[in-house]
Amino acid sequence: MRYNPPAMPDTVKLHLDPDYFPLMEGYKLTYHHTSTEFEGIEIVAIQITDLRAFREDAQATAVLTRSRAGNTATETYKIVKTVKQVKAEGGVLQFSRMEFPLPPVVGKRWTEAPNLHEVAALDASIEVPAGNFRRCLRVNTYIAGGDGGSAIRYYAPGIGYVYEEYSDETWGSRVRLIGFEVPPIKRA
Repeated sequence: MRYNPPAMPDTVKLHLDPDYFPLMEGYKLTYHHTSTEFEGIEIVAIQITDLRAFREDAQATAVLTRSRAGNTATETYKIVKTVKQVKAEGGVLQFSRMEFPLPPVVGKRWTEAPNLHEVAALDASIEVPAGNFRRCLRVNTYIAGGDGGSAIRYYAPGIGYVYEEYSDETWGSRVRLIGFEVPPIKRA
């Protein structure tokens, strides 16, 4: 008896979901941060360390260094990525928040009192000093349900957090990616 394998289609489509928040040991992102709370530009660098990956989730430490007006300060916070969400316990704007749900779906909403967040797009484009990014995930935030202001943030596929603009009743802030460094691949 002879085996006849099934016919293969001429083209095979492989669909991989883009990674909007890559966690890699040694990955470094650098931002320009402006705010109504200070004058000038603050340079913020975030480096991923202590990455621990498990079967369905990962967690890492982010080492954040702020440089402004000749002063430098360092802080650390945790990032947790599960099959359901990406959550950061800090960041450039010092918020502890769910960055976005996994998988991200346009129209998906969640509340972190008093704010309402929504996945607004998976095909957004943004230009920042680090480059032009397409097919980005955009999250809209309605501060105090929309009564207290708004924010938008962008995550580029394969890069991560690239832009945020935040404005509430007392302050405003803007974060723009100016560079990123992917760690070299370690070979055994």
